[in-house]
Amino acid sequence: MRMRFSIVTPVRNGMPWLPECIDSVAAQLPDVELEHIVLDGGSTDGSREWLKEHSGSHVTLVFEPDGGQTDALARGFDAAGGAIFGWLNADDILEPGTLLRVAREFEARPDAVLVSGSALLIGPDGAIVGAIPTPQASNLNELLACPTNLAQPSTFFRAAFYRRAGGLDRRYDLAMDVDLWMKLAALGAVATMPDAVLSRFRVHPSAKSVSQATASVRQDLQIRRKHGMRIRSRAGLMLLRAAYLRPIKWRARSTLRRVLR
Repeated sequence: MRMRFSIVTPVRNGMPWLPECIDSVAAQLPDVELEHIVLDGGSTDGSREWLKEHSGSHVTLVFEPDGGQTDALARGFDAAGGAIFGWLNADDILEPGTLLRVAREFEARPDAVLVSGSALLIGPDGAIVGAIPTPQASNLNELLACPTNLAQPSTFFRAAFYRRAGGLDRRYDLAMDVDLWMKLAALGAVATMPDAVLSRFRVHPSAKSVSQATASVRQDLQIRRKHGMRIRSRAGLMLLRAAYLRPIKWRARSTLRRVLR
C-alpha cells in the first residue's frame, strides 16, 4: 500500500504565485496518493475565484476566516487523513518528483519521524537567487547545535508523530516550523537528504521571512532555548547576534548616514 500524503496550503491573497504552487502539487500525481487541503482565510485578489475554477479532485478547498497562518495550518492538519504531512505556502513550489522521493526515504527509514531536503531560493520572477542547505542533523541535539534550520517546504513528517507532539503551537506566528521540528525530533530520528532539492522557497518584500526577519530570528532563538539550546553554544551565539546585535548596527549605520547628509 502506497503512503498517502496530506499537503496543507494556507492562502491570504496568494496571487500571482498561487497557480504555480497548486500546479506543483498536482504534478506529484499519479506517482503518489495525496490530498491537498487549501485554506483561504479571506483573499480579495482573485485567489478564491482561481481556486474554484482550477482545483483538481484531489484538492479540498476551505473558505473561512482564520486566526493567521499557524491557525490555518493547524486546522488543515486536523482535517488531514494522510500518513505523511507537509505544508506548502502559496508562494512556494514543490520540485517534480519530490513526494515520490520522500516516500521512498520514509520507507527506507522506518525510524524517521521527519524527512527533509534542500530548497532553492527564488525571487518574485522565479529566478534562482540562492539555496537553503540541509543541516547534517539526525536528532534533537544536533538540530539545536546547528544555526540553520530545516527548509520548511522541503520537510515532511509522519502524521502519527505530529499528533503525538501536540501539533503546531498557535502561539508562534513566525518560527512555528522550528518549534514543530524540535518537538518531532524529540520523538524519533531525523532523516536528511542533503543532495535532494525538494522545493523552491520564494523571497519577496511582502513575505514574512523578509518583512519580519528580525522578529522571526528572535522567535527562533526563544523556541530553541525552550527546547534546550545553550545560549553560549555556536548556534546560540550566532542567533543572538542576528536577533539583537545586527539590528543595532543597522540602526547605527542608518543614523550615521542621516547625520552625514
